Amino acid sequence: MTTDAYEGFAARYDWMASDDLERQGFFRRIFSQHEVSRILDCACGTGRDLIAFHSMGYSVFGSDLSEAMLAQTRERLAKQQLQIPVATADFRTLEEVFDCQFDAVVCLTNSINEPLEEAGASQALSSMRAVLRDGGVLIFDQGQTDAMMKDPPRFVPAANSRDFSRLMAMEYAGAVMTVHILDFEHTEYRCEFEYSAVRMRVRLHDEWATLLDGAGFKNVEFYGDWAATPYDKNRSARLIAVAQK
Repeated sequence: MTTDAYEGFAARYDWMASDDLERQGFFRRIFSQHEVSRILDCACGTGRDLIAFHSMGYSVFGSDLSEAMLAQTRERLAKQQLQIPVATADFRTLEEVFDCQFDAVVCLTNSINEPLEEAGASQALSSMRAVLRDGGVLIFDQGQTDAMMKDPPRFVPAANSRDFSRLMAMEYAGAVMTVHILDFEHTEYRCEFEYSAVRMRVRLHDEWATLLDGAGFKNVEFYGDWAATPYDKNRSARLIAVAQK
């Protein structure tokens, strides 16, 4: 995490993004249950979730280690004339940047798996817990599940429209997954190809349960989709963790 893996990718990151009302409903329910008003998105990327949470009426703060992604966030906020504070921060050392406590910390869309070593993941969870108030809640999610990793996918067609296609090719080396991102822009007037890659550690239910317990979290719940279906190792297509300080 010492170099910016998103430097050449940040401007294209949201080309496959779309609104998910079920996902928004999940957060509304969890935030309501835990009396959340102040949220830190500690891997805010291009800022889409910051704006979504702000539109729900929450006080939001954003951070990310990638300057390229934060540049996209600041541009998006400026266009919408929103004053949402964002900061450069490594989510393994959040307490060095934030001297306040949050009701919720979120780390979304596989960002939690960017520390490749167990020590880095443990440090991240401890740091997220440190900036939560007592009773506050951590939420993170990933696309890798126990069911999926029984036959790990090699290729995923992530987007395909008249003007743009994205193919993801996964390469596995033990528990480390490299995602090769192949973007094709094919408009009437141009045809361009861009390549990016990110590396992440594949961690599944039992490892996360152990790591969360070791970091001092309690009341840990795992869901298999944004409809809040309980996580099923044999069937779930997503892993969502909700844990309380």
